[in-house]
Amino acid sequence: MKIDYSSWGTRLLSIENLKLDVRNPRFSYQSTNKEMNQTEIVKYLIANHAVYELAKAIAINGYLLNEEPIVCKEGDSYVVLEGNRRVAACKILLNPYKFLSPQRAKELSKYESIDDKLKCNIAPTRRDADTLIYNKHTGIPLQRWDKVSQDTFLANLLQNENLSAEEVAYKLSVPASEIRKALRRHAIHQYSIKLFHSEPYELEQIQEQGFPITNFERFYDDERGLNFLGLTFGSNGEIQKRLPDDEFNRRFKFIVTQILSQDLTSRTFNNEDDKKEYFSSIQVYDKDKFDLNIQPSQTPQTLQNENTNVSGTQNETFSETKVTEEVEAPSKIKRPRKKSGLFADYNWGDTGVGKLDALFESLKELAYKRHIDMTGIALRCYVDMLVYEFLQARKCIGEINKEDTINTADHNNKKYGELKQYIKTSYALSDEEIDDEKLRSLTKFTVVDKSNKIPELGNMIAYIVRHPELLDNNTRLIQVLEKFKKSNTSFIDLTACNMFVHNQYFSPSVATLEASANTLVPVLEVMYTVIKNEKQQL
Repeated sequence: MKIDYSSWGTRLLSIENLKLDVRNPRFSYQSTNKEMNQTEIVKYLIANHAVYELAKAIAINGYLLNEEPIVCKEGDSYVVLEGNRRVAACKILLNPYKFLSPQRAKELSKYESIDDKLKCNIAPTRRDADTLIYNKHTGIPLQRWDKVSQDTFLANLLQNENLSAEEVAYKLSVPASEIRKALRRHAIHQYSIKLFHSEPYELEQIQEQGFPITNFERFYDDERGLNFLGLTFGSNGEIQKRLPDDEFNRRFKFIVTQILSQDLTSRTFNNEDDKKEYFSSIQVYDKDKFDLNIQPSQTPQTLQNENTNVSGTQNETFSETKVTEEVEAPSKIKRPRKKSGLFADYNWGDTGVGKLDALFESLKELAYKRHIDMTGIALRCYVDMLVYEFLQARKCIGEINKEDTINTADHNNKKYGELKQYIKTSYALSDEEIDDEKLRSLTKFTVVDKSNKIPELGNMIAYIVRHPELLDNNTRLIQVLEKFKKSNTSFIDLTACNMFVHNQYFSPSVATLEASANTLVPVLEVMYTVIKNEKQQL
């Protein structure tokens, strides 16, 4: 549908008074309980969409003339419909200490100040900007929105404008079938958020913009997957259940978990042989996960928009994600997969610890897809040294060695007592006839001073897990470390890292290495920051 710009105007508006759009599809679905305030939106964009880097680029190069925001007046305020990242970056430049750490704020403060007003294009209404914004974020001019954001935008049009799928398709000049697919994905994503609402670690991954919703779509597009889930869809993508609620939720939750653990991907569920193997593997799960003896009915038992259980209603789901449009291409979740080496998108090589920084640079440059075993060994070395330097910065190494000495002494005393009892029983000796000092020396069951020893990686990680305050009681980071210490999933944990060196038959897939590295990123980044800050204070 052709856009008539004759009623649009332009105006210089105060950056400080511009309101970022709380209904923006990039982050509105993060607010499952309440809308973000303006400060929370800016900080979310800094954390997830490289807005600090954008602010720095604007400070150095100036604001691009062809990137004027699109706004509309709602109430007494002008709301940014297109350009939220850019406007947020300008807000940061005008008041860096409000949104940034002192170190980052100081870095931006050295640049020349920017104007406190921006030239904005003023749309008569929010709806007048829909087509332009949608085409800009899904077409060629800019990097495409991820599927979750695209779907949220379309779902919002249906809800807020009371349009049918056909009317939205006409308005945006796209096939109606694509609109319906998007509505189904959106309903699936929202239902996933509802099911995992009390599980923060999984919920955070589901709400991330990189959540692979198309893997779920691939599963239910297969009739066997649809029957396993007991699922069908309404005309506007509503979830309709063909199983009792409890069983439906258990199976649905299982598939989401499979996607999060990367057991269900485009690689494992690709061709017909892959699919047959996957559906066969489902049969082996115990009934504590789901009961395959319960067969789905031919017609829906419960419609999502009539249901008030864990899923809430379809209307409630959409009302919690009132969204529209945003800006530029998304900064995807940091995934170290775009360049030749692991962690290629990160800059952790400036801690001031020479060998640690050299190891990191090696990981960045090493082509891990061709040298997976060498990369695994380098990763093991890097994690070991990073954790050690982190604990050094936290002044904990001495305490770890002290605990290790006590534990070793207890272990040795126990083993020595068992040996001594065996000798006494077997040879009818009394305590006085056994030279404890000599026997301990020969058997190596002696107390060893470990005060100057570098602790083993497993002991260091166990110590951090026992003392979560070292990571500011961040549950997610502790869970990552627990998973690395011992994982029962397809994840490169500590044992797997050691097997890179000691087991000639062990060699994981590239996908597993990538996924594992990506999982470790948040905790590694925190440790890097602590080490760097400690060195700068010396």
